[in-house]
Amino acid sequence: MFKNKIFSYFFIEFVKVFLLITLSLSILIWITQAARLLDLVTEFGNPISTYIKYLFFIYPKILENIYLLCFSISIFFLFAKFENSKEINIYWMSGISKRKIIKIILLISLILFFLYLLISTLISPFSLLKGRQLLANSKFSLINSLVKEQNFNTPLKGLTIYVGDNDKKGKLKRVFIYEKSRTIYAKYGEVIEFNNNNILKLYDGITHEKDAENINIISFKDTIFDFSEYQLQNITHPKFNERSLIWLINNLNNEDIKKRNEIREEVNKRTLKPFLIFIIASLGCFLLYSNEDKVNIKKLRLTIYILVIVLLILNQSLIGMSSQSIIHTYFYSLFLLTLFLTIALVLNNTIKLEYS
Repeated sequence: MFKNKIFSYFFIEFVKVFLLITLSLSILIWITQAARLLDLVTEFGNPISTYIKYLFFIYPKILENIYLLCFSISIFFLFAKFENSKEINIYWMSGISKRKIIKIILLISLILFFLYLLISTLISPFSLLKGRQLLANSKFSLINSLVKEQNFNTPLKGLTIYVGDNDKKGKLKRVFIYEKSRTIYAKYGEVIEFNNNNILKLYDGITHEKDAENINIISFKDTIFDFSEYQLQNITHPKFNERSLIWLINNLNNEDIKKRNEIREEVNKRTLKPFLIFIIASLGCFLLYSNEDKVNIKKLRLTIYILVIVLLILNQSLIGMSSQSIIHTYFYSLFLLTLFLTIALVLNNTIKLEYS
């Protein structure tokens, strides 16, 4: 019963720290991404509603990308908190062995491992795919694409628009539109909503139309510009990180070598990278070492921090290398397994010899 209470306490404390760090960092990155993706509205003409929905769909991918870093920080923060509050010493005095604490940490790591696996293999790709489908079905919103004044915008394929002045309420001045065989200049323009779509009505302008031999010049008092033949420049074809794991595995034998390597790298990211959690947790357990007569504790902590950072950076390169062939994937898997077993063995001997 007492052991279950210890596990519950450790787990709750870890979850609190993990959620705080993950939410803080992910929201900060999310805001940065939101600013970067404003081009979806200002240049590509997507409605604001589509932009907001798309931001929600990319959030799971942000969580996936920072998961290991947040897990590492949480482990270090938790041990530092227990050390500073002298809680860890109470456990030793109560007869709780360090091996028992290590088992608790690894059990917590196992839970977090399955959560990471769920995010990377199911939630993140599914959410990204839904976001891509949202953009593919998005309707062109002229007002948004004309936000930038005195700038040549290309919100649709084969179409360039220039607006000299925009009052942000649909009233435009000095409108220039360029197509492959036609240019239109109008002194004034306005955006009108018709059948739940925005259309552009132009006033007091000139059209230059090019045919096989001549350029015809036509003046007009008012005209409607039709955008129906154009499509948004959104990328509608799903990327590999938006595909399901089953689809990726079924396409591992793609004839295109470059695509095959990209697919294998994506599979390795989703299925093998999460195992780093156990390695990071094992390294973190070295922070339980408390015999200052044998080891400089401050140097030990600094060494562990650096090792984890190096491991996270190195892993990015190793995943890229693992995509080159199935043999490289096996070597990457063997590297992770060997590293974990080596760290576990050293950790066990370190705890055993700490007070010998």
